[in-house]
Amino acid sequence: MPFSDIKDFFIENLTRVIYTAVVIGLVIIFLIVLKVVMGNIVKRNKKNIKRIATISKLVQSMIRYIVYIIAIISFLGIWGINIMPLVAGAGIAGLIIGLGAQDLIKDFLGGINIVFENFFDVGDLVEINGFTGNVTEIGLKTTRLLNWKGELKIFANGQINTVLNYSRFPSVGVVEVEIALKENVEEVIKILREALESFHENYPEIIEGPNVLGVTKLENNGITLRVTVKTEPAQHYAVERALRKRIKEILDINGIEIPHNQVVIHNADNSN
Repeated sequence: MPFSDIKDFFIENLTRVIYTAVVIGLVIIFLIVLKVVMGNIVKRNKKNIKRIATISKLVQSMIRYIVYIIAIISFLGIWGINIMPLVAGAGIAGLIIGLGAQDLIKDFLGGINIVFENFFDVGDLVEINGFTGNVTEIGLKTTRLLNWKGELKIFANGQINTVLNYSRFPSVGVVEVEIALKENVEEVIKILREALESFHENYPEIIEGPNVLGVTKLENNGITLRVTVKTEPAQHYAVERALRKRIKEILDINGIEIPHNQVVIHNADNSN
C-alpha cells in the first residue's frame, strides 16, 4: 500500500484512530492499577497470604477477560461496525461453539472450581497429571506449575484430572540405612537415637523426630533400619539429605559397618 494511501486513511479516520489509542491506553493503565492494587491487598494479608494471592490471581484473570471484551466491543463501535446482528445470528453462535467455546467454558468453570473448592493455592507444591511443581499462577483458563528444574508447565483448567497437594499437611521424610549382619541391632538403634536427639535444633522446619523406628528389612548381606522425621509441608527433601549425611557420620564415628557386595573366588585344586 502506497504511503499516500496510508496518510489519507489516517487523515480521514483521525478521530477514530485517536479514540482507539485512548481505549488502548485506558486498558493498559487500568490493568497496571489493578495489578498494583491486588498486590497491595496480598501484602497486607500476611496471615493467609497464599489463599489471598490465589483469589487475587483469579480475580485479575476474570477482570482482564471482561476488560478485553469491553475493549473489543468499543473498537468495533468506534469503527462503525454493528455487532448486534452478528451476535443474534444463530449461525454465528453455532460457529463459535464449533470453534471451541465449549472447551473455553469448561476451562473457566474448572478454574473457578479449583479456587473455590480450594484444591490448591499459589505457592503450593502439587502434582497435576503426573507433573510436580510449585503453583505460580491460577487463571480462569490455565494453571501454571514451575518445577525445581525451572521447567514451566501450563495446564488447561478443564484438563486437570488428578491433583496431589503436598503443601496442606506435614510431610514425612524417610531415611533407610543398612548395617552389616554382624552388628548388634539394639546397640546401633540406641546409638542412633542418642546421637540424633539434637538434630532438630539446626532445622526449624522439623516438627517431630527424627525417630529411629527399627528394622524394616533383613537380607542376605545386611539389616535395614528406618528413620523418619516429620517436617513442615514439602520441607522434608532437604532434611532427608542432611539426615542421611548425619547418620553416615554417626556410623563412621562408632565403627558401625555398612554392608558391601563381596565376591568369593574358589581356586580349583588341579594337583594329582
